[in-house]
Amino acid sequence: MTTAATSVRPSETVTFDIEHASKASGLSAGVLRMWELRYGWPRPARLPNGYRVFTAYQIEDLKRMSALVKSGMLIGKLIDAGMPKWPNDGTVKPKQAACLLEAARGLPQPRSAQARDIRDRLIDALKIQNHGKTWELLLRATWEIHPNEQALAAWLPCVVAMDEFADAGKPLPKREDIEAFVIQHVRGALGRLPPNDRPLWIVPTSAADTCTAYVAALVLSQQGRDARPWQWEKLPTAPFMTVGKQADPARFPAERNQGHLAVVASAKQQGLTGLVATVGAPIPR
Repeated sequence: MTTAATSVRPSETVTFDIEHASKASGLSAGVLRMWELRYGWPRPARLPNGYRVFTAYQIEDLKRMSALVKSGMLIGKLIDAGMPKWPNDGTVKPKQAACLLEAARGLPQPRSAQARDIRDRLIDALKIQNHGKTWELLLRATWEIHPNEQALAAWLPCVVAMDEFADAGKPLPKREDIEAFVIQHVRGALGRLPPNDRPLWIVPTSAADTCTAYVAALVLSQQGRDARPWQWEKLPTAPFMTVGKQADPARFPAERNQGHLAVVASAKQQGLTGLVATVGAPIPR
């Protein structure tokens, strides 16, 4: 039988007597015997002479239980059928609900069958966070879908899905790579539009909303309101809209601010999803 120092590494082969378990956990030997008798826990092994022996894993559990009891929790509430019921102490994150990407799936379908197929597959890949498949489908969108349908088939579903993941507290892995790809191709689509000296500028509320600003500018332009993403720190002197999370009114003066767009529309906030999902939705002027 080993009587090691109080600080031990968990092991199934090294055992400790009840005196050591008592000192290590701060619980008296009498308490340990009483808990075993009354609650069926802890359940140490027994030597041929009847002495109790504890593994290092059991001692770590005893330390944890001791801290909970000393904090005011009742031992009777912490043991169930001879097993500890550990409360969530912050070391174990609660299981998060699956992110179903309902807003992304609720976007209107593109007209062509090929675009619809890629769009549905892309949302499925985003949902399970399969970056390789997502990348493949984004590439296919640029090769196989007409530029006029790429926003609905790929760019907007990506932006909406990323926003849904962020709201669920589950940021999409490699989000920066996806955003850079989307920005690159949306910039090309905007560059092919006729030049306009007085577009509606789309100002991201933060650097994290830059991709959203590009996609919003493209969506609005395709709906007939020529728009461009604003890429500078100083605000434009011409009319503009903000996009992203809720904008700070003190930062964006009302005299030039034409309104704010969230990504996902709600009863209280206009959003990109509302602009494309509702037939005849008013276009900001």
